[in-house]
This record gives sequence, C-alpha cells and structure tokens, in this order.
Amino acid sequence: MKNFWKFVKTSGIYFVGTVLQKLITFFLLPIYTAYISPKDMGTYDAAIAYITFLCSVLFLDIWSGIMRFTFEYEGDERKKPINSGLAIFGCSAVLYTIIMAAAGCIFHIKYLPFMYFYGLLMNMQNLMGYLARTYQKNTLYTASGLISSFTTVIFNILFIVLLKMDYSALFISGCMGYLLNICILGYGIRFPRLISYKDFQPLLFKRLFLFSVPLCMNSVAYWFLTSYNRVAITNVLGADANGMYSIAGRFASFITLFTTCFNMAWQEMSYSREASADGDKESFYTSALNSYIKFLGMGIAVLIPAIYVIFPIMINEAYAPARVLVPYYLLGTVASSVSAFLGNIFTAIKKNNILFYTTVIGSVVNVTMVHLLLPRVGVQGASMALFTGFFINIIIRIRVLMKEIKVHMDWKFLLAYLVWMILVIWIYNTRGIVWNIVSVFLGILLTVFVFKDMIFQILASIKEKMGKKTVQK
Repeated sequence: MKNFWKFVKTSGIYFVGTVLQKLITFFLLPIYTAYISPKDMGTYDAAIAYITFLCSVLFLDIWSGIMRFTFEYEGDERKKPINSGLAIFGCSAVLYTIIMAAAGCIFHIKYLPFMYFYGLLMNMQNLMGYLARTYQKNTLYTASGLISSFTTVIFNILFIVLLKMDYSALFISGCMGYLLNICILGYGIRFPRLISYKDFQPLLFKRLFLFSVPLCMNSVAYWFLTSYNRVAITNVLGADANGMYSIAGRFASFITLFTTCFNMAWQEMSYSREASADGDKESFYTSALNSYIKFLGMGIAVLIPAIYVIFPIMINEAYAPARVLVPYYLLGTVASSVSAFLGNIFTAIKKNNILFYTTVIGSVVNVTMVHLLLPRVGVQGASMALFTGFFINIIIRIRVLMKEIKVHMDWKFLLAYLVWMILVIWIYNTRGIVWNIVSVFLGILLTVFVFKDMIFQILASIKEKMGKKTVQK
C-alpha cells in the first residue's frame, strides 16, 4: 500500500497540472477551427510530424537515459550522468542545426526558422522537465507547464484572433511557451550549478550513449507507427484531409490527460524499484499492468459517447466530417498508451533492444496498412492502421514480459470489455445524442463496478489513517 500511495501522490501532482494544461489547449479548439482552415491545419500538423522525426533521430531520447542512470547515484554523484547526458544533448543540437540549415539551402520550406526553434526548444523543455523530475521537483514541473500553457494560449489568441495571422502563429506561440517553461525549470533546479566539467566521464558518456541508441531507434520506429500517418494522409489525400485527422486527434488529449501523468509517475516508480532491486517483480508488474489497462479501457468507454455530445459545441462546421474519425483514433491512442506503459517496464529492466524490434514490427504493419487503406476507406484507414500496428506491438511485448518476469493478463476482463466497446462504438456511429448520454452513464456505473475492490481498499485505508489521527489527538 506504501507504493500505491506514493504512486497516487506523484500521479496526482502530475494529474492536476495535466488536466489544466489539456483543458486550456482543448478550449482553443473553437478558435482553431473558426480561424484556421483545414488545409492550413493539415500543413502545420505535417510540419510538426517532420520535426518530430528529425528530433527522434538526433536527440536519442537522452533525457530518459539521464533519468534512468541518476537513480543509481546519490547526492552530488548524480551530476555525473547529468553532465555526460548534457554532452550528448549538445552534440545532437549541433547536428540538428546543421541539418536544418542544409534543408533550408536545398528546399524551399515555409517558416523554416520557426520550425527550427520550435524543435530545438521542444527538446530543451523535455530535458529540463526530466531533470526536474529527477530531483523530485514534481510541483515545479507541473506549475511551469501550466504557466507555459497559459502563455501559449494568450499568444495564440493575440496572433490568430486579433492579428489574423496564419498557422505560423502556432509555431511562434509554441516557442514562447517552451522558452518560458525552460527558464522556470532552469531556475527552479539551479541548472547552472548542475553543469560541471569535472563530472563529465567518458566511460559514462559511452554507457549513456549505448543505452540511449536503442531508445532513439525505438523513437524513430515509433514515429513510423504514429506520426507517419499524418504525412501519408497529406501526400495521398491532401492537407485538408490531414486537417480533419488532426482535429480528431485533438480529442485524444483527453486520453493523454490521464496517461501522461500516470506514465510519468509509473516511470519514476519502476526506475526507482529496479535500482533498489527489492520486492516481487511478478506481482508488482502484473498488478500495475492490469490496473492500467482497466483504468484506461473504462475511461475510453465513457469518453467516446461524451465526445459525441460535445463535438458540435466545440468544433466549427468546417470540421464536421472529423466527428466520425474520433472513436477509431481514440482506440489507436489507447493502444499507444498501453504500448508506452509496457515500454517503461522494458526501460526499467534495461531491455531497450526489445523495445526496438517490437516497435519496428508495429511500424511495418502500420505503414503497410495505411497505404493499403487510405485509397480505399479514406482518412479512417489511418486510424485503423494505427490501432492494428500498436495492437501487434502490444501482443509481442506482453508475450515477452510473460517470459521475462511472468506477468499475467486478466483475460476475463478483456473479453467482456471487447463486447462493451463494440456496443459503445455502434451507439456512437448509429444512434443519436440521447443514446450516447445513456452510454456515458452506463460507462460510469461499470467503471465503479470494475474498480469496486480498489475503491473499498482506498476508503478503508483513509478511514484507518483518520482513526490513527483521532487516537493521537
């Protein structure tokens, strides 16, 4: 129960910040859809996909490596993996600059400077965020994210609504938000004090590099499993179609609302647990995985019909065709979240090579299917391909974990849940608003039923703690 309360506290801090950040950006949807055309939205979305690909290749996901290795050190010794990781980050930033400059000389890329700074600042924010979490400054991490989001929103409204700028406003506002976030985090963790040449160790630099290369390769493969679909839609169906797909994807923020905070808390707990090497791995990971799948699954079952109700309120009529894309996109996002959760287990036990080949297999499935389906079923084919690729990825990872640490799946729940999800999607696609409202309430009741044991345990634990406080008084 100690681990559970630690997890709840950590994820709770992340959750508050994530909820507010996602709500802030979500309420920008009426502005986006009213002032930015589907074509411009699709162009911006494709540009972000290209930036993400380049950064995935060059920056090696080094912040994850730094965080993982710092759990093996104490006190000032933690500066050793930090400085070795910063050296890798610096090399990556130089390569990124050279490649972007070369691309500008060879191709005519609209708003290339904005794209360059957007990618660089995005990665610097990732680095600073992981350093803050490494030093358990979770409140600072959350607060800086909120301030950054408010800043981005303010400048988006200023540029898009008042100054009537095109999608370049999204790049500029994003850069301003990232920059402020970096400054707040850097001040909060006293970043200059962490930099020390004497703490740079060539051997640790090599270890970190070798640890992070599989993460980099996995990130590249992951890009082909997710962001590539946006590029494919733009090339096959046009930027307008990708704009519809992008808006459908904005509703996935409701899923990442929960999964981001839980995955960050889970990452810290699993890294710390592996570093201390105590406890029963089998029961620990089995319980965590099944609870996560149940929580995420029941959440999506409530979310899909809820989106049906709010979609016309939030989205301009120009993007109306995007509504039918939402359920399948959300299923792909859920599969992505489960895959990421499993990925953190492999990183914790230092089996990053498994991450790579499982992601490659899923990527091949996704890329193949997206090109087969897009000409036949349209944009919906991208979501179908996304879900299938991640589903294959998950199946392989779970089978490997069954051998590595003997995790067990709750197959009875999964079978019952499959039946329920088919019904929920059928109602979404064929019934009206009343049936979807009923579906929301049924989903909530089923969620309470699924988690009744955990709810009773939490209530009992709270009651016990309150009883102890009363006795002490």
